[in-house]
Amino acid sequence: MIIAVPAIETEINGKRLISPHFGKAPAFVIYNGITEDSMLVENPKNRAGYGGGRLIADLFMRNGVDVVLVKEMGEGAFFNLQSAGVKVFLIPENVKFVEDAIKFYIEGKLQLLTEPSESGHHH
Repeated sequence: MIIAVPAIETEINGKRLISPHFGKAPAFVIYNGITEDSMLVENPKNRAGYGGGRLIADLFMRNGVDVVLVKEMGEGAFFNLQSAGVKVFLIPENVKFVEDAIKFYIEGKLQLLTEPSESGHHH
């Protein structure tokens, strides 16, 4: 399983911060659940401007991503990923680091997102 998480370049004590805004994230951590390797890739939308959301889905498809963990996600991104067969899970507000979000996902503690969650306060 390949997991993607929107991230900020900033690290605190070797842990990477989650970007709260999926589409505007500076980068994504792509984590391979089998090899436990992770890589940081630039958000391709940063260079594309409007309508670049499809580029994020393409990036994920090229890297075999099948799960995305987010704090919030708008309609366009959500439906692009859903149509590509990618499952989206919600990261709780109190989780700040990419590594913790991945750990919670692996432990089955994250909620599957079934609709866009712009506000980030989906219950």
